[in-house]
Amino acid sequence: MSKVYTVTSGKGGVGKTTIAVNLGVSLSRMRKKTIVVDADLAMGGVAAILGLDETPVTLHEVLAGKGSIEKALYQTQGVNVLPSGHTIRGFLKSNPKKLNGVIDKLTKKYDYVIIDSPPGLNKYSLIPLKVADEVLLVVTPDHPAVQATAKLRSVIDVVNVNVRGVVVNRSRKPSFLAGLMGAKKPISNEHIEHRLKTKILETIPEDSAVIESMNVKKSVVIYKPKSPASKAIDALAKNLSK
Repeated sequence: MSKVYTVTSGKGGVGKTTIAVNLGVSLSRMRKKTIVVDADLAMGGVAAILGLDETPVTLHEVLAGKGSIEKALYQTQGVNVLPSGHTIRGFLKSNPKKLNGVIDKLTKKYDYVIIDSPPGLNKYSLIPLKVADEVLLVVTPDHPAVQATAKLRSVIDVVNVNVRGVVVNRSRKPSFLAGLMGAKKPISNEHIEHRLKTKILETIPEDSAVIESMNVKKSVVIYKPKSPASKAIDALAKNLSK
């Protein structure tokens, strides 16, 4: 039976797309038939992270009725991808309401459908939430990210979608020197769970391998599979596949 996970966040810049992409690759490496769908129609970044430079047919065309799902599917680094387009014209012509039908068709072919949702709350982010079986919240351990995601969580409750849990990205321990200089400590996991009313599924450590992998257009779980971030993402994938 197929499972649809929508990966979302209250604000941009927390690494949501990186988590969605690498989660999809990790599940594929576990021999699960997986597809990553870039539902961030305005600012999609899945193709860029995976080095998909040539995508003549994308989700924009599918949602505009100008292309088939089959022609918009690509495979790279072991995972299947349905990328978003990169033009304003394509974005304006696409009809987000058709996403539900697209996901329905994909669930008949794949074990896991990972949807990268637009950050924040707008008419383009609600539909990817509604089509999910479960939602994964992504935050960084700072108050702005958690506060923004808490607002999003309240809306998710209203639309009655199940939240599987939260992924804390870019977690790091402050250095002793930073503490002496008065640097604020990252907010605690206990505070994050209380504020977002859900459990932490995995904590992804700050890891230079992630930036390095993006610079060479590879997923970090393939670029450096033994790096701390890769190990944490693999652990998340194993958790979700149980």
